[in-house]
Amino acid sequence: MSQAGDISATSGPVPPQVATQFTTDSGIAVVYNNNVDVFGGPGIKTSAITTVNPNDTIQIKVITDGFNWSEEVGPTYNIPVDHGVFCNASMTVNLPTAALVTGDSVIIYNDFGSSVIVQAGAGQRIQFGTDLSSIAGTATSTNVGDILELTYKASDTAWHVIACVGSWPIA
Repeated sequence: MSQAGDISATSGPVPPQVATQFTTDSGIAVVYNNNVDVFGGPGIKTSAITTVNPNDTIQIKVITDGFNWSEEVGPTYNIPVDHGVFCNASMTVNLPTAALVTGDSVIIYNDFGSSVIVQAGAGQRIQFGTDLSSIAGTATSTNVGDILELTYKASDTAWHVIACVGSWPIA
């Protein structure tokens, strides 16, 4: 027994300066048992960091591995999804065909200055602005430094030119 007498404590409302909910891009997270979990998904890392007070900020970081790049000399190269290639000789670069989803991308760089042909797969097209290649069509470069970035769109089975340096006529 305390010399001060009986001590009792009762729970009251949470002071107004204590956060009880957290607004996110897709809804509101509510505190449960004095805790809010913040987890990342694929390609996301979360961590508590100190800015003014210990662990007063939650940092959410998107992790990107970026494109893998290779140098190739042909005569043909089957470029994988999310990959860049430096073409160091005349060659044909075959675009990916298996298990494609909207947003899959490739970058082709003509580093040789001779003919580099980008070949769409069976049932695919290459779209450059309003120009559309034939089915299993091509885009061709003949100049060193020409660059072609393509992104796949599943609903129309076409590789769309997102960025281009130089001349890449399509057929």
